[in-house]
Amino acid sequence: MDGCDSTAVQAFAGRFLDDVSGGMTSVLCALGDRLGLFRALAEGGPASSAELAARAGLDERHVREWLLGLLSAGYLDARRQAAEEPVFSLPPEHAAVLAHDDSPFFLGGAAGLVPALAAMLEPVAETFRSGGGVPQEAYPEGLYRTMWRMSASWLGTLLLPQWIPAIDGLAGRLAAGGRVAHLGSGGGHALVLIARAFPRARCTGYDRLRLHVDRARREAADAGVSDRVEFVHGDASDLLPATGDHALVLALDVLHDAPDPAAALHAVRAALADDGVLLLLESAGAERATDNRGAAAALLYGASVLYSVPVSLAAKGRAPGMLGLPAGELRRLCAEAGLTSVRELPPPTPLNALYEIRP
Repeated sequence: MDGCDSTAVQAFAGRFLDDVSGGMTSVLCALGDRLGLFRALAEGGPASSAELAARAGLDERHVREWLLGLLSAGYLDARRQAAEEPVFSLPPEHAAVLAHDDSPFFLGGAAGLVPALAAMLEPVAETFRSGGGVPQEAYPEGLYRTMWRMSASWLGTLLLPQWIPAIDGLAGRLAAGGRVAHLGSGGGHALVLIARAFPRARCTGYDRLRLHVDRARREAADAGVSDRVEFVHGDASDLLPATGDHALVLALDVLHDAPDPAAALHAVRAALADDGVLLLLESAGAERATDNRGAAAALLYGASVLYSVPVSLAAKGRAPGMLGLPAGELRRLCAEAGLTSVRELPPPTPLNALYEIRP
């Protein structure tokens, strides 16, 4: 084409192929995670395709192609002697990310987001034409199972050991029977953890998706804390009681999906005691949207296009998107709601920002 630098075209074509390859690799990772292949390889040690298939109870031919695919991507190592079958291994550093749910570095479950969100390509494409949205109920259950698993992993390593102790006086208030609310409580794991650690705390979760509420109620029942943890189906902006007595309100990576983030923050202020705290986890975004660059931002924008914006629009929301509440905008909304103290805490990942917010 006229005006094109052929060298630049070739360089970008290589970049594009790298990105498509990364998408394929993430699907292979989702498959390996679902079938237990990473764990089998990590726990049992190096294996041929036949040995790994036997460990996982799977067909060897499929396993062999999967191994070769992830070897080509640099996720696995392999050694081969003469005419013997190659033996594949998962480096321990890779296993910490892909195979061990209890590792603080575990991210393997996140690969499941890619096929689940990609399955929504057609209905999302239609919203581009219509200007509408896609309700949460239309998304596959597999997407939410992935969310539950991911949140359970990082909550288990961060909520009680790090976040609550980082807030002065909070553990004491919860131990004394402080009231807790969770906006967008998802699978319910956060409140179950709090109820187990603080038996006198009174906890209520609110979620607009019935699937989440049913899952959370099952988790609370299985943990034996249903007598002090309640999960309510509906929007916390409408249902959170304006009692002014809550010691803690949680909003963990959900405020950007709320139909009206400002209204949600006003409801939080009305619920909080004067010495209460909102623990808010949000996506870490630049003040100017065009300054969000690189792999992390691309990942978040992809999830925003395929989930956050369609879900918010379906609920007649303003759809800020996953990167639409940077620190400056968040501070402005908090101040308007009467939440005047906003302190940043150490974030759990480069993708997130964590805030301790008080009246």
